[in-house]
Amino acid sequence: MPETASAHIICILPKLVSSVGGGKINAVFTRMNLLADREGTQVTLLNLQHGCNQAIAFAELVSAGIVDARIAHRSIYELCAPKGVEPPAPPTLPNWDDAKTSNGTKDRTVYLRDGVPVMRDSVEQTTAGVMITRHLLDTPGRDLRLKYIDDRLIESREAFGDGVVDKVVFVEGHPRCRTRRENGALFEIEDYALGRVFKDEVAHQRMLALRHFPEDAIVFIDGITSAYLSRPIPARKVLFLHADHRSSSGKVVPRSRGLIEAFDGDAIITATRVHKERLEAEVAHKAPIRVIPHYTDVAEVPNTTRKDICTVSRLELTGKPIHQCIEAFVRVMHLIPDTNYLIYGSGQGAARLQQLIDHHDCGDRVVLKGHTANAADVFSRSLFSLAPTTTEGFGLALLEALTCNCPVITYDVDYGPRELIKPGENGELLQPGDIDAIAAAILKVHGDRERYAAGCAASVEQYSFGRYKDRYHRLIDDLMANRFYFDLSARDLKAEALRALEKAPAQHRDRLLDLYINQCHLSRDLGGMHDGFQQKIVLHPKDQRPIVRCIWLSRRLGRLTEFRAHLALFAERFPGSHADFVARYPDFLELADAVDGLA
Repeated sequence: MPETASAHIICILPKLVSSVGGGKINAVFTRMNLLADREGTQVTLLNLQHGCNQAIAFAELVSAGIVDARIAHRSIYELCAPKGVEPPAPPTLPNWDDAKTSNGTKDRTVYLRDGVPVMRDSVEQTTAGVMITRHLLDTPGRDLRLKYIDDRLIESREAFGDGVVDKVVFVEGHPRCRTRRENGALFEIEDYALGRVFKDEVAHQRMLALRHFPEDAIVFIDGITSAYLSRPIPARKVLFLHADHRSSSGKVVPRSRGLIEAFDGDAIITATRVHKERLEAEVAHKAPIRVIPHYTDVAEVPNTTRKDICTVSRLELTGKPIHQCIEAFVRVMHLIPDTNYLIYGSGQGAARLQQLIDHHDCGDRVVLKGHTANAADVFSRSLFSLAPTTTEGFGLALLEALTCNCPVITYDVDYGPRELIKPGENGELLQPGDIDAIAAAILKVHGDRERYAAGCAASVEQYSFGRYKDRYHRLIDDLMANRFYFDLSARDLKAEALRALEKAPAQHRDRLLDLYINQCHLSRDLGGMHDGFQQKIVLHPKDQRPIVRCIWLSRRLGRLTEFRAHLALFAERFPGSHADFVARYPDFLELADAVDGLA
């Protein structure tokens, strides 16, 4: 049996919180844990934020068992730290000759010199270690605070009293960069190692990635939020698309379209076949799209009595309009007197939902139960689930419900509901906002629950952990097998460029094609130049120059059928330029007509 190839996988996240907020982030952590379990694989969570709160959030995720302890945590400043650069010295601490300590929720120590306070420490125990917030008092009018974890200087904050605040990132105890804000708005970022000042955070992070990102890695970019980092990263890259690249109306957001079409990595991953088909029809992507569905490890709780209807969701009513389900249930609850509606979750919409319950005076039938850490228990005790949503990349809650033989009534939106719910078999798909339809579906599923429940098991077979694991291990194996290299010392650079093109990731193909075409030009290989420009046409569908070169080359080569096809493509994509071209070279159109005549 062949040995598993070693791999370093870097997963990019914009920032961390100490709990799992939704299905998307839960799926990210689940995938990271799975890959950490792959033999010979190192997994690093790359955090685009840096600070004590991020270190503490990561430690709490590990402590709670949400993130595997084998996963490393690095901020972008730690991962992209330049080698061989002499950093500035850290701040100098004041001298002191006495100290006074008081104990409480936080231990506080005041350091004095000649009886005057010059420094104050606030100490607290966190999951990440002992955190010290050190306030320097030795300079009048200066408000400088340093933050440490286990004696490692992580960050500092200096306020100047006029709305200006400087925050400094420390790596290995030395200043790395300073971010200045004026009244909360970013003013500038000074990177000491790069020796440059930036006016926005995106430009700064892109330069860090371009200069210092490790090349021998596989980078996972989750969602469109961090896709701006794709182009400068020199490593192999995979973009995971959920549903955050589309507006509430379902259209691809223009900025997101640009980022997806510019993605020059090795693969785009989506969780549903429906999403893949939509992307292929609507977006001019370069990287191949693969479908890797999520999985759920929940299991039905045996021997439970099913009595009520449930919703398990974030209480954010813009994306999860649970209030519409309450309105629908109120209309039909008198027809199902022994069934109540229980809503599990937390969020900003809780107060509005309670107001609606009070308005309808149905608090004895509709109850907000708060957050649950055991969705399987809720679904196993429920007749069926109401899962209203306006957009859903996959819908882990839907899969968890079906796994527990709990049919689902949800909205027919992109993408997960259409993939998971089969109307009339394991649930119902409704038009968003149709309260009458929700009410009718409640009565329909309630009256035939056993038949709907029987259809749940078959619909979740393909979402087993075993299949999920195999798909991701196969993805990593494919990326490792297609490891790209180019031998600059090769005697025949044209042949080497042609060989490298077979496995080159998208970010290298353009430059390799330039080299290959140039080598063909030097050796007067017109056929090779023609083939190179044909590939350029695919890479740059909005650029007319490769098509024009193919028109000229196919004519010189006497490939009249290809000549006519290129001329027709030119007319289709760039009609104005085509008209100018044939007006300047009328014999080209005559030759194309002659080819038509021969046909």
